[in-house]
Amino acid sequence: MQANPHPVEALGSDLRESGALSRVFLRRRCELGLTQRQVADACEVSVQWLSEFENAKGDFGVVRLMRVAAALGLSLAVHPRPVTDIDLVFEQLGATGQPA
Repeated sequence: MQANPHPVEALGSDLRESGALSRVFLRRRCELGLTQRQVADACEVSVQWLSEFENAKGDFGVVRLMRVAAALGLSLAVHPRPVTDIDLVFEQLGATGQPA
């Protein structure tokens, strides 16, 4: 079996867990031995913004997020996710919001 050349970081319940994405970026910055100032300067965001992002505080724009990903050598991908338990609950509730 051939190893995946682009391993995907496991992020719990498909990023519904608060802070999961932020932790991936923080871990990567630390692995690279970069300071918040270095990353902030490289992607044209403030150190305060980066700190708040790494601590999962606030709302983060997609363009800035993409800049931080690029500065850390990461890419963002959008793909269909597998069905989760919460999807099954919503399906059972149906359009009325009441259990089927």
